[in-house]
Amino acid sequence: MKKIYKSVLNSFFKFFYGDIKFIHKKSENFLLRLILKEGKRYTIYKVPNCRIYTDTINDTAYLYKNKIINNISFQIRNKANANIKKNSVFNKGTPKILTKLNGATASLLTGGGGNNNYWHWMYDSLSRIYFFEKNFKLNYFDYFLVPDIKYKFQTETLKLLGIEKKSISSKKYKHTISNEVVATNHPWQSSHSAHKDIENIPKWISIWLRKKFLKFKSKKKYYHKIYIDRSDSQYSERKIINENEIKKFLIKKKFKILRLSEFSIIDQIGIFNSAKIIVGNHGAGFTNLVFCKKNTRVVEFMDVNTAKLFKKISKDLGLNYKSILGQRVGRNKRNQNNNLVISLKKIKNLIS
Repeated sequence: MKKIYKSVLNSFFKFFYGDIKFIHKKSENFLLRLILKEGKRYTIYKVPNCRIYTDTINDTAYLYKNKIINNISFQIRNKANANIKKNSVFNKGTPKILTKLNGATASLLTGGGGNNNYWHWMYDSLSRIYFFEKNFKLNYFDYFLVPDIKYKFQTETLKLLGIEKKSISSKKYKHTISNEVVATNHPWQSSHSAHKDIENIPKWISIWLRKKFLKFKSKKKYYHKIYIDRSDSQYSERKIINENEIKKFLIKKKFKILRLSEFSIIDQIGIFNSAKIIVGNHGAGFTNLVFCKKNTRVVEFMDVNTAKLFKKISKDLGLNYKSILGQRVGRNKRNQNNNLVISLKKIKNLIS
């Protein structure tokens, strides 16, 4: 019954808004600027009377006269951007009520974890503002369409950037039409291998994030030695089985055990900027390495399948990075989310 209802609904919206059958062959007419940076090709598009249809996570289509615009539209399959013809609008159309946005909209939409993951929010979504600033002042825009505005890190960073009041969530605004839309291709994903691309994160993103946010660091006194406790993570996987043993040892060594979700973004900036050594399991909390001083020591626990993105970010920023490969426990997964035992002996050697 549910499938029949969806089919009828999709048919209704297709009739109302029309089929999406073609890729726009003259989309380059909307190309505002081409930027070559660190060997990557970035395109900024300015599209008049542009519709955006998105499911927030997998598919986003930018449409002009019912034709999809390649390069800025995306369709995530197996954690990578697939061929444009796989975009859901070709089969399902745009089955949501259309909302009219009067004015100019800057799109920060991105596939994957941009809607709920701190790292993806910073490196996939907010980093696009760098390109907007190349051509506009941010007050030019009437709206900033973002993946979501559910979490504290989202509202706080938008406020620091001065665009909180103009930001709208794609969870609420799934189908919009604006007088003008400005959008870019992905800031770091340029191939069909997300794992390869993520280990080659462009340095400019980290530099830009430092420039935008480091100036807001608090003048409070923080801690020189910190351990990132991920017990507040929304994910139940990727546990450190012997974490209590590790914590007891680190506490004796004057480490402060921190759950980062308990701190504001301003405090997190200050905490990482003050730290001399940071230890923890791979996770979004390491995004804050971007705020560290040069030569800060970093010890990351990881699985054999863990992407080495924080190693790359540490190298770009001159941090003293080391990793410890954990021993898998329980079910063996083909990703980075295995539960691990971390050698206490290796920790002792690296922090001595």
